[in-house]
Parts: sequence; structure tokens; C-alpha cells
Amino acid sequence: MADARAACLAGAAGGALLAMATLFWPVSQAGPAGPVVARINGHFITDADLQLALEAMARDSRNDLPEDASSYALARLIDEELLYQRAIELDLPRNASTIRRSVVIAMIDSILARADLEPDQAALRELFAAEPERFSGEPMLRVEWLSGPAAGGPFRRPSAHPPDRLISASDLRRYLGAELAQAALSLAAGETAEIAGEGGRHNRLTILERRDPQPAAFEQQRDAVSALWRERSEEAALEAYLADLRDRAEITIRAD
Repeated sequence: MADARAACLAGAAGGALLAMATLFWPVSQAGPAGPVVARINGHFITDADLQLALEAMARDSRNDLPEDASSYALARLIDEELLYQRAIELDLPRNASTIRRSVVIAMIDSILARADLEPDQAALRELFAAEPERFSGEPMLRVEWLSGPAAGGPFRRPSAHPPDRLISASDLRRYLGAELAQAALSLAAGETAEIAGEGGRHNRLTILERRDPQPAAFEQQRDAVSALWRERSEEAALEAYLADLRDRAEITIRAD
């Protein structure tokens, strides 16, 4: 019985968070789905709820469930419901930051679970064709970087000059900064460009060597393309849901 009760208590603790996730979709108390085994302050616990609790106990127990497992599970469900209702009375989902975060995360998970996040072959190939550089790896560059107080020089090599070897575009950004690195990436091997920088300083970039990645094959990058498609679809689904909530909400922002 100890194993079964421990499993039930663990399930109750986890169930509390699941219960919090239903705040935005409260179960209709007008007509419970299925036979009712208990009613707590107007909230129904159905036979289906009890059977789910017993199944959870059975999965987590190394022994057969005792004869009074059903009564014990129901008592724990009632206790959980009482604690949940008290938490709502105290407005814990709003006032306790950890619970508030759990509720918000559960809400986001539910939104994404309802979204259509299964791309077809055409959608994946369209994304791959639109951004081939994302799936082909980064170009490698060896750069000479000179900097001076004015156009035309005199120019000197900055102390933060990148190493004299081929390095990736990501590494190049760490040495040059985003603006200069982007300018370097636009140049072919042997080309030089002068770029005005902050504080009136001028920079001269020369590409000593450049190695561009070979185009990737779609089949080799299918998983990466699918992951990117799913990430962007999740962002779009969440933003669409939030946009609908904003449209239906009464929001007042103080004017400074």
C-alpha cells in the first residue's frame, strides 16, 4: 500500500499543476461527462477522473493495487480539488510567481498542441529554397582589418584583429562587430572596402581568402528544415492567439 500511496501523492502533486493549466478552460459544471463519483463545492469528479488516477497509481506501483485503492485515490482527488479551489480563492496563479509562470507555460503548451504543426513536403522545400545559406554552413574568411582616424589613413591594425587564418562568419562577428562583419561578408576574395565607423574612425577591410560552403542537399538537411519550420510555426501560432486576445481585451495604458 505504501508504494501505491506514494505514487498517488506524487500524482497529486503533479496533478496540481495540470489543474492550474485548466484555469482558462474550466470544465463545464452544467453537465459532467460520465457518471459522477464526488462533488466538491459544485465541481464534479467523474468516474473517468477516478479511473485515470487508478491507472496512474498502477503504473507507478511495483505491486498490485490494494482493495481500498479506489477509495484512497478518490480521497486524494478530493484533497487536490480542495487545495486547488483554495489556491484560486487566494489568487495564487496571479500572486505567486512560480505558479503564474507554470500557468502561462501550460497555456502556451496548450495553444501549440492545438496548432497545426505538421508541415508537408512542399512547405519544407519552399523554406529550404528561400534560405539556402541557413542550411549550407557558414563562409570562411581570412581578413585584413585596418583602422584610422580619417579616410585615407594613416591606417593601423587594431588590437582586436582576427587571427591570420580562415575563420567562420560567426567568429568574424566577434572580432569585427556586426556591421563590419556584414560588410566583409559582402566582399569577394581580393576585394577591399572602406567603411566609416563610430567616432569618425574609418575601417579598411580586405578579404585575403574566402571559402564559401557547398550548397546543401534538401534530403541531408530535412531535419534542420523541419525544426526551423516548426519553430516559426509555433511563433506564428502563439502570436496569432495573442493578437486575438488583445483584440478582445480591454487594455488601458497610462499615457506618460
